[in-house]
Amino acid sequence: MASLFVIYSKYLIILFLAAFLGCGLYGLSFHSVREQGVVANVECVFLFLMQFSAFLTIVLRTQQMRYLILYAFLQVLTLALPVLGVLLYPGINRLLLNHMCMLLSAGMIILTRLDMAKAKRQLAIAAASFTLGLLAVWVMKSFKVLKKLGWVYMAVGLLAIGAVLVLGQLTRGAKLSFTVAGITFQPSEFVKILYVLFLASLLAKDTGIWQVVLVGVGAAAHVLVLVFSKDLGSALIYFAVYMIMVTVACHRIVYLLLGTAAGAGASVVAYRLFSHVQVRFQAWKDPWSVIDDQGYQITQSLFAMSRGGWFGLGIGKGTPGDIPHVETDFVFSAVVEELGLLFGIGIVGVGIVIFLQLIQLAADLKDGFYKNLAVGIGFLYIFQMFLTVGGGTKFIPLTGVTLPFISYGGSSVMATTLLFFMAEGIFVMRQEEELKIERRKKQKGE
Repeated sequence: MASLFVIYSKYLIILFLAAFLGCGLYGLSFHSVREQGVVANVECVFLFLMQFSAFLTIVLRTQQMRYLILYAFLQVLTLALPVLGVLLYPGINRLLLNHMCMLLSAGMIILTRLDMAKAKRQLAIAAASFTLGLLAVWVMKSFKVLKKLGWVYMAVGLLAIGAVLVLGQLTRGAKLSFTVAGITFQPSEFVKILYVLFLASLLAKDTGIWQVVLVGVGAAAHVLVLVFSKDLGSALIYFAVYMIMVTVACHRIVYLLLGTAAGAGASVVAYRLFSHVQVRFQAWKDPWSVIDDQGYQITQSLFAMSRGGWFGLGIGKGTPGDIPHVETDFVFSAVVEELGLLFGIGIVGVGIVIFLQLIQLAADLKDGFYKNLAVGIGFLYIFQMFLTVGGGTKFIPLTGVTLPFISYGGSSVMATTLLFFMAEGIFVMRQEEELKIERRKKQKGE
C-alpha cells in the first residue's frame, strides 16, 4: 500500500494544487471578508492535503521520521499563524495569506528534498518573517506618517545598497551581500521595500512632469548603484517597477513606451560593458554550442524539465543536483522535474492570482499612496517571478534572481513576506473604512 501511495502521490499533489488554485480564482469574485472566509477555509483543506501527501511521500521513500518534525512546524506556520492573523486583524485578506503559504509550502517540499539543513533554515526564517509581518500590518494601519517619508526612504535605501557596493562580498562576480556573525543577508532585497514606499509616496503627491523627472532621478540612482555592484537582475527589477508605477500613477502610456525604449538601450549598453551579461546571452541564444561551459546550467535545466513531463517523476526520483545552484536560480526546474509541469503551471497560477488580488485592491482604493503601493508590490512580485521562471525555461536570458517563497534565500523570503503583509495592512484599513461607512449609514437611517 505504501509503495502504491509513493507511485501515485504525484497525481494527488497536482490535483490538490489544482483545486486550491480553482478556489483562489473563484475567490477573486468576492469583495467582502465574510464571503472570502468560506473559500479560504476550503483552500486550507487543499493546502493541508497537498502538504500531507508530499511529506508522507518523502517519509515513505526515505524511511526517516525526522522529516515529520519539519512537516509539523510547516503545518503550524502555514495553518495556525494565518488564524492568529485573522484574530488580530479581522479585516485581513485570508486568501492572500493562503496563497503565500501555498508558495512557501511548495518551496519547502523541494528544499526538503534537496537539502534538509537549508530547508530547516528557510522555515525558521519564514516563521520570523511571518511574525514580523503581523507587526507590519499594525505599523501600516497605525502610522499614517508613512505616506510623507518619500525622500527618507530613498536616502536610507541608497545608503544600504551603497554600503554593499563598497563593502559587500563578491558572489559569482557581483557584490550582493554582507555576512555578519555568520548570517548572510542581501540588502537589495530589503531595499525593495523602501524603494516601493519611496515611489508610492512621491507619486501620490504629484504626477506632473517635473515630479516624474525628480522621482526618476532617485530611481536612476538606485539602478546605477546596483549596476556598479553588477547586481543587474535587481537593477532590472527596480527599473521596471519605476516604469510601471509611473505609468499607473500618471495614467499615461507614453511613460511605458519611453521606459521600454530606454530599457532596451540600457540592455545593449550592459551587454557591451559586462562580460557576464555576454556569457548569459550566449547561454540563452545557443546553450548547446557551449554546453560544457556557459550553457551547462540552462541545458541541465531543460533536460530536467523534459524528464519531468506533465506529471513529474515523483518526489525523490529526479536528479536536480545535476543543476548548479538549483536551490536558488533553477528551483523551478527542480519543481517541474519531480512534481511535473502541471504543478509548475499551478504555482505560476497562484502567483498570478496574488497579482490580481493586489491589482483589485489598488482599483478599490482612493488614497493615492496606498493605491500606488499596492500596484508596486503586485508588479514587483509578478515581475520577479517572470524573470526567474523565464530564465530557467530559456524564455529569456537568465538574470540570477530568486523565485519568491520557493527559492532558497532568507533575505528574499523575509522581504517578500513583509511586502505582502504591508498589503494586508492596506486590506485591513480598507475593511475598517468600509465598516465605518456602514455604521454612518445605519445611524443616519435611524
